[in-house]
Amino acid sequence: MTYLSEIKTKHITVLGLGVTGLGIVRFLLSHNIAPTVVDSRQSPPGIDWLQSNAPELNTHFGDLSRANLSTADIIIISPGLSLTIPAVAGAISAGVEVIGDIELFSRLNDKPVVAVTGSNGKSTVVTLAYDVLKAAGYNVGLGGNIGTAALDLLAGDFDVFVLELSSFQLDTTSSLKPVSATVLNVSEDHLDRYVDYQAYINSKQTIYTNTALAVVNNNDTATHTDVNPQVSFALSGADYCISTLNGEPYFTVHGKAILPVSTLGVVGSHNQLNALSVMALLKPFDISPVQFADAFSAFRGLAHRCQFVAEQSGVKYFNDSKATNVGATIAAIDSLSEQAQQLIVIAGGDAKGADLDALKPYLQDKVKALICFGKDASALVALTEKGHLTYSMQEAVTLAKQFATPGDYVLLAPACASIDMYSNYMQRGEHFVECVCSGDL
Repeated sequence: MTYLSEIKTKHITVLGLGVTGLGIVRFLLSHNIAPTVVDSRQSPPGIDWLQSNAPELNTHFGDLSRANLSTADIIIISPGLSLTIPAVAGAISAGVEVIGDIELFSRLNDKPVVAVTGSNGKSTVVTLAYDVLKAAGYNVGLGGNIGTAALDLLAGDFDVFVLELSSFQLDTTSSLKPVSATVLNVSEDHLDRYVDYQAYINSKQTIYTNTALAVVNNNDTATHTDVNPQVSFALSGADYCISTLNGEPYFTVHGKAILPVSTLGVVGSHNQLNALSVMALLKPFDISPVQFADAFSAFRGLAHRCQFVAEQSGVKYFNDSKATNVGATIAAIDSLSEQAQQLIVIAGGDAKGADLDALKPYLQDKVKALICFGKDASALVALTEKGHLTYSMQEAVTLAKQFATPGDYVLLAPACASIDMYSNYMQRGEHFVECVCSGDL
């Protein structure tokens, strides 16, 4: 009996009708499985589609304590909802199995999976891994926390899946068996969801549980695991690292120079580290140096991730709106400060309870000015005597332009979520680009 046949006999509740939840509902309906749909909101997104396309489904919108979750056999929960919600915790105590869409995918999938998590760089790494596998002739499905929902990938005729996974998705996943998996890095994030930083680290670490190859960041102990076999990556001193041969830096594997770093089409040490992690992750596959070089040279990075915006009066502007936590901002500062005469950083938003103090040495050594706006702007300004408080993106960009001189870089790297002022980090990044490129601020 296939798993889909098995669960057709179960009472399934889909909890959360956002993008993920609606995708789960559509997947189940496509296999003639009619779930109960529950959401704490009276009018959740996706309700119009549900009423038009599946009006026969049982639904409950509103107070979860009245949703009778404990009567379900399986709850498939959206990643935005915590397992500690009283109604969910009560259902778990009553013996209800609570899983996420990645767990359901894992129970149905029989193809190789490359799995990636981490606080920063996930999307860049999975996209570059996808590009390399494509260059090597594989038919690749890319999804999870980026692009296509994992369950939708099952309909395609793929040789391999590359999945970006958040800690929230990992919290409800136990059956994933990747051919390779990595925690790229860990920095304080989502402390509004986890009881402490260690709990967040533990969540990330679960990606290694059933993997055939663990890929660890040699310089970040929070990514280390006892799982074997494993390989390490770092800019130096790791299985996959950079070494110099005849005066030129090379990507090196176990001491053997594979291809020049200059083949990589994006700049910055953080991108070199991303490339090394991709090479390590794809160890289980038959990929030649030429195929790596083809994909690396064509790669131009992702929007809102240290994205070059414009050069005006000798000043370069970079959009890293995806830097929604301290670790991502540090990585951006570290990388761009190598090339800039001086660096002006725009930051701010909702820090989600994170400790911002880790920024202090980087602000002291590598930043000319820190310009802040948003909910936690005052806390950021207090980190350095170079801090300046503003009240909008327009005002921040205007001030940055006043401070900047030829050779300087202006970097949007917020270290915070965007939810206090924007719908998402993409909208924030687009507003930054608009402000930089507009003559009328």
